[in-house]
Amino acid sequence: MLQKGKTMAEKIYSIKIKEAFTEKNGCPICALRTLLEAEEIERILGAAMMEPDIRKETNRKGFCKGHLEKLFASGNKLPMALMLSTHLEELEGALFKGGEKKAAAAYGAARKSCYLCGRVGLFMNRLLDNICYLYAAEESFRTLFAEQPYFCESHSAALLEMAEKTLPKKERLALSAALTDCNRQYLEQLREDLDWFCKKFDYRYAKEDWKNSKDAIERAVKYLS
Repeated sequence: MLQKGKTMAEKIYSIKIKEAFTEKNGCPICALRTLLEAEEIERILGAAMMEPDIRKETNRKGFCKGHLEKLFASGNKLPMALMLSTHLEELEGALFKGGEKKAAAAYGAARKSCYLCGRVGLFMNRLLDNICYLYAAEESFRTLFAEQPYFCESHSAALLEMAEKTLPKKERLALSAALTDCNRQYLEQLREDLDWFCKKFDYRYAKEDWKNSKDAIERAVKYLS
């Protein structure tokens, strides 16, 4: 069902959503996820790093490869070193103090666990919920939604799943149709650009202009991933 009202946090989400959709530069949900990641990385390497409850969670969950690389790339090495030191201390206890069977389970759990993935996933669900709410509640947002260049493959699926859970049938079908129209137009043009890119390697088209095909592979990878 639709939300009856918005909390302050939801209003903040709405502002961020509208800002991302106003940019009209690729998938707006990808842009929102990138923003969330950056905010969480800044938070976890700032004052939050010394909060006992958060430190307990980072010690227990650790970070995936992708988020470790992003934390390191931030250049804020001292707080990262402090977090990693206590995380490794806890990991050491889990791996080497419970026998071979427990160690195997601990290795498997460590490989799948990431504090930042959990945080970003939680906030992304709230953002997707709010996107659905805004689509049903505001005509101006429906117009903005229809003007997006495209929605990437994974976020198209996530948004449609959220719409299925939260929207009445009429609004859900309207959102699905608008998303499909955006993606159909984008993929048709992208496929044409890829076809032309391939033709440019045929000597018969060597002197022809590249048109809009030079970055077609990069755009296809970006859409699919």
